[in-house]
Amino acid sequence: MDGVLSDIASVWGRVEPGWLVWPALWAVLACVLYALHLRLKSKGAAGILALCKWLAVFGMLRALDAHVLHDAYGTILLVLCGIALWMAFRALLSVYANVYLGRIKHRPANRIVLSLLSFFAALALVVYGLRSSFNVDVSALLTSSAILTAVIGFSLQDTIGSLFSGILLQMENPAALGDWVRVGDIEGQVTGISWRYTTLTTSSQERALIPNNTVAKERIVNYSEPIPQANVTVNVPAPVDVPPVVVKSALEDVLRKAPLVVKNPAPSVRLAEIGLDQLTYRLSFYTHGFDGVAQARNEVLSGVWYEFMRQRIDFPVNRRLVLTPGPKPALCEGLDIASLVGGVELFKGMPVDEVELLARCSAIRVYAPETRIVERGQSGSTMFLIASGRVAVSLENGVEVARLGPGDVFGEMALLTGEPRTADVTAVDPATCLEIDREAFRMVLEKNPALLANVHRVFEERVSQQRDANRRDSHELAEGLFACFRRIFFE
Repeated sequence: MDGVLSDIASVWGRVEPGWLVWPALWAVLACVLYALHLRLKSKGAAGILALCKWLAVFGMLRALDAHVLHDAYGTILLVLCGIALWMAFRALLSVYANVYLGRIKHRPANRIVLSLLSFFAALALVVYGLRSSFNVDVSALLTSSAILTAVIGFSLQDTIGSLFSGILLQMENPAALGDWVRVGDIEGQVTGISWRYTTLTTSSQERALIPNNTVAKERIVNYSEPIPQANVTVNVPAPVDVPPVVVKSALEDVLRKAPLVVKNPAPSVRLAEIGLDQLTYRLSFYTHGFDGVAQARNEVLSGVWYEFMRQRIDFPVNRRLVLTPGPKPALCEGLDIASLVGGVELFKGMPVDEVELLARCSAIRVYAPETRIVERGQSGSTMFLIASGRVAVSLENGVEVARLGPGDVFGEMALLTGEPRTADVTAVDPATCLEIDREAFRMVLEKNPALLANVHRVFEERVSQQRDANRRDSHELAEGLFACFRRIFFE
């Protein structure tokens, strides 16, 4: 230890101040680039700054060796220079992957190839260092350790198989990052391909790590190719006594109005099967991406139910079931639901049969006292008509501002405009409410365009309740609400 310190002291004792200029300049440049890299780490220039930083470190080491140390401690400086060059090469790969491929070409980078390039660069630097500093013949060393190499190869055959399978998968590219695929019995979106695993994220947000050699052996189905739209098939039963032309027309209307169903490729409706109790129609359509399949299926099936209710098409019942005829139960005993609906400002002018249809398509909800019906800030697409009982309307901090009773409505703005709930509504007494959802309202709106005037009047009354709004502002706010309504129901 004393000998090393004495050597360092003797070397630095011969150093003249002028010799430190270039190493100092490179060191200052490296520090500046390091500070900029930390400041702009999340920006696009971070990779370029990291590359320049490590090149500055390499220049500082070379200048220190040439102007100060004069080949003293050459081995240590060689190792440090090798590390700096390797880090600069890694930064160059990062610039290529993130800037050139990601931002210019808009393509995902092949991470396996980048990792292999980084590994071989480090291996080349190690071989160069062994040969230049220690005169080690690496080829002879590898030849003499053939048995050790065979043992390592056998023990890592699965890992090596996954590595080469990953390289083949990247070259053949059966699935790119972001594609929805099925590998064996696992369905998910490709979120990563490493040198050992392919990562899939399922629709239930679970992550599946599949070894690359397993992926190479399994049957791969890519749902995102050759077109990005995903196909959905839905079977709908219909009664045998309704003509197919009527049912097909109703189902085509559903597909035409569903927002998640794309127009090209065009959807289709076909009669798939004739049975003793029912006819089965097969709806085939496309939606935007495989991740929207479940939501599109839900939207279409909900639309089918409302369309069948509107056209009075009953869903078939198995004839082999023994049914006991009896009186049809009332929607809510002792209450005239149709009269309640007809008395609401929003539904004034509707024919009686349409009011009854809306009542049949809505749900009766019964709430115990102190039950929270809706919460402030909550999203929703339904409105409530109070059939019996009372409810309390409260703003933030629990301040009660109103009490509503039979015939009153709340939540209509969420149904009409999609805006979040603006107040908490809590049952005071045992309360019975008729919950009307957006699809039921859309159904009656299509048959009664005169309801648009009622909607406009509701918006104007809602805005006029704002005390701080003048007449011009009130008109503009009402028109803004009506524009939101049109986007939801007519676009």
